[in-house]
Amino acid sequence: MDKYFATLDMALLKIKSLDEIDSPKATKLFRHLLDIEHDAGPEAEYIIRLWKKERNINTLPDNGSDHEQNRQLLDG
Repeated sequence: MDKYFATLDMALLKIKSLDEIDSPKATKLFRHLLDIEHDAGPEAEYIIRLWKKERNINTLPDNGSDHEQNRQLLDG
């Protein structure tokens, strides 16, 4: 799973705010990258859910984070 999560971590840096993570556009980006990089196919949805749970993405506070703050949150 680490290789999938690394791909999604990099994609997160392209997202402008944490509010956009659950947007259809972000989901489409995540699925597309998983399919292109890892041929994930239908498993992409499951991988994205696991990644969000593992990274506590749904519980991150939105305080106007920029890319650097997102990177710090991911690096833990």
